[in-house]
Amino acid sequence: MESFIISRKSKFIDGAKKAIPITFGYIPMGIGYAAIAIKAGMTPLQTVSMSFLVYAGAGQIIAASMVLGGASVIAIVLTNFVVNLRYFVMSTCVLNKVGKSSLPLNILSAHLTVDESFAMFSLSEDSSIWIYLGIALTAWLSWCLGAGIGVVILDMLPVIVTNSFNISLYALFVAILIPAIKESKQIALLVAVTAVLNVVLSQFLGNWSLIVSTLLGAAAGMHIVDDEYLLSGDA
Repeated sequence: MESFIISRKSKFIDGAKKAIPITFGYIPMGIGYAAIAIKAGMTPLQTVSMSFLVYAGAGQIIAASMVLGGASVIAIVLTNFVVNLRYFVMSTCVLNKVGKSSLPLNILSAHLTVDESFAMFSLSEDSSIWIYLGIALTAWLSWCLGAGIGVVILDMLPVIVTNSFNISLYALFVAILIPAIKESKQIALLVAVTAVLNVVLSQFLGNWSLIVSTLLGAAAGMHIVDDEYLLSGDA
């Protein structure tokens, strides 16, 4: 029994070490999210609580940006639902890879699933749930730490510096999209089509344009992007 506990601990620590590169990106991104959230009128407690309870980097930044833009609650919820649908697939893949594990660990794993921890675990040869929890929990805590640092230091920083954090959302999406765009002209076309749709629809639908353009872009992607590319694992 003791050796089993030691094995789980060592795997968890190994996973945490794998997540260190993620923390270097998540802490500044968490600060950027906090800057937008505070500017949108959220309290420090609300800002940090969202990081703990609604763990989705792009989702949190989108939500804070939409609050800043005066969007309705239903628009914010639906936008995040559409943008974060991919986590259903990711959580299922993690569950299939780790094999048998307890329900509480599965629930915790699902809550902690984000793009970076999923990608890191996918590259890991060890399929232990404790490896994944080490990766995912470390990444989660680093994001929350960034948000916590943000609400503390933002008042101490010059306005020009705090305003610069407002580009966090765009920087995050650029970082996600650039690799796929470089690999596929079809993906590049799809991104362009979706962006144009969002700009055009925003003139008529306001904050709902992001939801509608995302859904229309996904529908267009079914016809624009080759199935072979999606199945190749490069997407």
